[in-house]
Amino acid sequence: MKLRIGARLWVGLLVLAVLLWATGLLVVQRYPGLPSPPQVTVWGLPALRYARDVASMLTLGALVVGAFLIPGSSRRVLNWAWGWAAIWLLTLAALLIFTISDIEAISIFDALNPDAWWQFLASSYIGHVFVFQFLAITIVLVFVALLRRTSAFVIKSAATSCAVIACGAPAFLGHGGFTGGHASMTISLAIHIAAVSLWVGGLAVVVAVLLLDATIASALLPRFSLMALWCVIVLAETGLLNASLRESSITAFVGTLYGSFILLKATLLGWLIYFGWIQRTKVLPILETSLQTRALVIRFAGTEFILMAAAIAISITMSRLGFETPATTLNTFTPLAILTLSLLIPALMNTVLRNRTQLSAPRNARITNLLCNYPEVASMLLLVMVVETAGIGIPVSVLGTNAGTLVSSLLLLVTGWLWFVSINGPRRLTGIVLVMIGFPIAVILSDSLSEASTSWRLILLTVVAAECVFASLIFTGVKALVTEPTPLESFHV
Repeated sequence: MKLRIGARLWVGLLVLAVLLWATGLLVVQRYPGLPSPPQVTVWGLPALRYARDVASMLTLGALVVGAFLIPGSSRRVLNWAWGWAAIWLLTLAALLIFTISDIEAISIFDALNPDAWWQFLASSYIGHVFVFQFLAITIVLVFVALLRRTSAFVIKSAATSCAVIACGAPAFLGHGGFTGGHASMTISLAIHIAAVSLWVGGLAVVVAVLLLDATIASALLPRFSLMALWCVIVLAETGLLNASLRESSITAFVGTLYGSFILLKATLLGWLIYFGWIQRTKVLPILETSLQTRALVIRFAGTEFILMAAAIAISITMSRLGFETPATTLNTFTPLAILTLSLLIPALMNTVLRNRTQLSAPRNARITNLLCNYPEVASMLLLVMVVETAGIGIPVSVLGTNAGTLVSSLLLLVTGWLWFVSINGPRRLTGIVLVMIGFPIAVILSDSLSEASTSWRLILLTVVAAECVFASLIFTGVKALVTEPTPLESFHV
């Protein structure tokens, strides 16, 4: 077993801790006359869920790569699959104890009592789901052990099927499980989790394999690229379906914390798709140079792992947070929605569209040059739009909640994109510093003007995240973030 597989995925534990702190989910909720779970349970349960998810992803990834993607299969990779499946089983056992402690509001030591967990497994719906996962993982362990002696296609298929089912099983733990109107939501979420597990775990194992043997890249990478493409299509479709089932209005995606997290996850997916497209179109054609290919894949994968870890942490935070009802006030944008709409999505838009704008008509080129020569205009416009969107809300008051929210969102996206265009020129530092100084002021001013105040922790998280974006633009250079050829040029390919 290789414990260093996907090491950067564990960065998500830090992201998870920050998100839980910012959203107030690390504090024990106490109600008069009712017992509450201990503090260690509130802290440990999300961390164990994260560990369970990563272990399941690495198990599935090692199983698929070792059994199907590597020509002739790989016993070493299958050993990784068996080892991570064992870790998966252990983390699930620990998660069971913490879940009992959380639901029953008892201490960890009381939850370790055999009578407590046996009754929980036998009599509760959540316990039945845990039993199913234990059985599925045990079957995976048996089949993987058999695969180390034989490469029969039937055993490969059975092991992979059981691993996929076990990965998707946690979807049945929430939102009413597989009952009533929750069936579509549960099934689509299970498929979504399975696709994510296959993609993330597969990438981690592919990188680990390339670190050991770069010559296998020409056979392994095209196969994984095709599999990853289908995983992205499936998780995008199921993610869209789940979002539509959970949030029924535009306001919900920007006016609630849960909806803002959905928007942020979609943005991270967009960045991951972009990096995957670069790999598929720029890296695969040069597979003949195996050492360069390995360096390129590892560089891209390192960034992808951080984004994937953040997405996993957001998902766990969302499961702890639960659904929210959109606010009825005129200005309903959360700080996280402002951050996503004004900076993160426009950065992705500029990254993808910049080459096209360079080849556009001379009139558009003149407008671009004007923005680059005077970044102060785009910077002030962006800051004013942040205050207007989250603090004043004129479009919402004039056009109504849904139409006004849509218009405000589009205006924020456009102004954010114009700002990124303006800092591509020789005076980029001026534009970055202006927004770097003004963005915290704009966010705090917006909250003071808003009819519904936001937690200072969430405001602090938004400001710190934005300042990190600005700092990265200063110290690494705008071109490294917003031009397509740069990742390849950095290796002098």
